[in-house]
Amino acid sequence: MVIQISDKFYDKAFKLQSIKHFESLCFNCGIFIEFDHFINSELVDDGETTYHMDIAFVYRKGFIAVVEFQSSVVTEDDVDRFMKYAVLTHLREGKNVHIYVISTVEEQDRVIRRKWNLFNEFTIYIKSLKFIDGNKTLNRIKQRIKNNEVNNEDIADLETIIFMKSDKSVVELLWEIATLVNCIENMDGNELYDLKMFLEMYVRKFVDDEYEAQKLMELIEMKKDLYHRTVDTIMSRGEAKIINNLLENGFTLDEICAMVNLEKNYVLNLLK
Repeated sequence: MVIQISDKFYDKAFKLQSIKHFESLCFNCGIFIEFDHFINSELVDDGETTYHMDIAFVYRKGFIAVVEFQSSVVTEDDVDRFMKYAVLTHLREGKNVHIYVISTVEEQDRVIRRKWNLFNEFTIYIKSLKFIDGNKTLNRIKQRIKNNEVNNEDIADLETIIFMKSDKSVVELLWEIATLVNCIENMDGNELYDLKMFLEMYVRKFVDDEYEAQKLMELIEMKKDLYHRTVDTIMSRGEAKIINNLLENGFTLDEICAMVNLEKNYVLNLLK
């Protein structure tokens, strides 16, 4: 049985993992930062109310950037909150503040402007993951995996591609991503473990069918690829789907046979 997770836990876990690769995630979203160092993301106003920004850091150029992760459309209440972040951060740090929002639901990038006063304007830059071409991103990652060239930007994409624009469902994307992750050769073991934990969280969040969720979890939990799997196991519905995904992702039959450590005839029989 696959245990579901709460929205609160999911949001928190997403933010924590995204922070780990935030520079790469920002780059992929079109936020070209020159990171210097993090600053305290906790703010306290005159009324002793405490606020927590997602990420706050100093640019090398001297000003401060605040990056917020948003899983709902930005509302006027959000704008008020972001403006409060900017004011309190400016008062504490004495630097100009830029606000960026990385959204998983906004349909496209947009800019929100509000007047501070007659002479100054406050700007919020919303960057939409859904505005990014997920199919193109997936194809690029496939090629980079084949060439053993996976880097931090690719990892950030693998962690967020289910939110990008695509003609595939979230579940279909999870099958493809989990399959591809098991083909990565040039990734540190701890990094791979973290990425797989992130994918497991997505399964618990987005996959309703318990059987499919269980097969996806089995795929994600594999150490590296399909080595040491028996023919009977691979013939199960979920495992056969892995081989089909590999074929659809552009891997040749010879490459797949090497991954599953089986003769070509065995693999061909599985696909009949």
